[in-house]
Amino acid sequence: MQGARAQLKAPVDLLWFAVVLAAFGVLASLMPLPPNDFWWHLRIGTLILDEGRIPSTNMFGWTIPAEAPFTYGAWLGEVLLALLYRAGGLPLAIFARNLLALVAFALIGWEARRRSGSWRLAALALALATGMSLNNLVLRPQIWSWLPFVVFYLLLARFHEGSLRPAALFVLPPLMAFWVNVHGAFILGPALLFLFLAGGALEAVLGQRSRSTLRPLAGIAALTLLAILLNPQGIGILGYVHRLLTDRPSQTLVVEWASPTPHGVANVTFYGSVLILLLALAYSRHRLRPTEALLIVAFLWLAWNGQRYVIWFGMVAAPILARLLAGALPPWPWPSPPPRRLNTLLAAMLFLPTLAVQPWWVERIPLPETYWRQVWRGQAIGPLVGIETPVDAVEYLRAHPGGRLFNEMGYGSYLIWALPEQKVFADPRVELYPYELWLDYIRISRAARYHELLTRYGADRLLIDRILQEELARALEEDPRWEKEFEGVRAQVWRRKVE
Repeated sequence: MQGARAQLKAPVDLLWFAVVLAAFGVLASLMPLPPNDFWWHLRIGTLILDEGRIPSTNMFGWTIPAEAPFTYGAWLGEVLLALLYRAGGLPLAIFARNLLALVAFALIGWEARRRSGSWRLAALALALATGMSLNNLVLRPQIWSWLPFVVFYLLLARFHEGSLRPAALFVLPPLMAFWVNVHGAFILGPALLFLFLAGGALEAVLGQRSRSTLRPLAGIAALTLLAILLNPQGIGILGYVHRLLTDRPSQTLVVEWASPTPHGVANVTFYGSVLILLLALAYSRHRLRPTEALLIVAFLWLAWNGQRYVIWFGMVAAPILARLLAGALPPWPWPSPPPRRLNTLLAAMLFLPTLAVQPWWVERIPLPETYWRQVWRGQAIGPLVGIETPVDAVEYLRAHPGGRLFNEMGYGSYLIWALPEQKVFADPRVELYPYELWLDYIRISRAARYHELLTRYGADRLLIDRILQEELARALEEDPRWEKEFEGVRAQVWRRKVE
């Protein structure tokens, strides 16, 4: 009787996991593309392909010299985005993002299942990890860091527990040679190596492992550090990352660099996961191993220092949390056997909605009208582009060129791609522009001495977001010195009247 009951419940265990992963696939796939990051990276990747060189200067902003130096550290990530765009337009680039996210978190969920022995606990851990990642899934070069991070983490964890031979770690140096050229998050690779080495050394001191297991890990760490040099900047790439991470004044201007606040699904899930982790630590029969403790503390500290880092904490914490929960909760009355063919088929069918919302045919899906009001539909630019992208306003500017344009920061990225001859006041390359310019940008956006400041900069046209820059939009409506040229869905174009 009990065996029959287990057979009946077995499909349900697997489906818990499949439902969570498929739901994440749908949510990630339907995420509208904001204007901020993708477009300027796409322009740089296109320039590299066309000119055969990596740019090293500003080029697009008129408020600073065109030859002002700027490091395009994610050059290969930008090239890959440009290649995808050329091969299949925006749909292929979005699909690549969706696929990478799904594979990365599927691997994390699978590891959680392995450590806990339960599909249900793996589903819970996966739900927390994916939930806190939802504000970090924007299409940009960071997508190329997800799988390298997961591979580093899982290989090091398997080796650390003794279930993987040292030879498998030789994957890490060539992977680092790729990672260092696609995104600045490559620095997390050496961080993981250091944490596993430090944790292993501490465990050796405590008599929990042999010191001999640290030698191959140290050798791989040395080779991986050497692989970091295989980039156009050489050792200078470390200085670039250091400057980026320590540019606190500029970082205060960008939400994703700020500490997570308990607002929004992703941040609430983050705080909820920390609470669940603390409860699991208190009640679990299992205890954190020294290496696990170092990993949790390091990545929790990182996440608390910036919302853009929460995704890494989720990936690291999910398998550890699943193991702790397995020791904190009473065992299920039936085992969680490996999936059979029927179970696998049922789980695979759950991913049909994920397939249906991919960018090639998503506009045929009868999604709620509240969703469609967030994206452009039927535009040549491609599907799933956020309505805050100034598609209509840029078309107007293309037909009516000229002027020194003050623009909303995120709009600058789309202008760099769609209308590069129209130089921008500012764009999301935050560290490129002086801090005082950003303070003036904020003052103008809040309609504080805006006319005086615009005059000082010599701006005679404005491209603004009537929602993000609501105070400025209201002030201009009542200012006889400015006239509205164009009113789009969200964007407005204003011109200074000739006195």
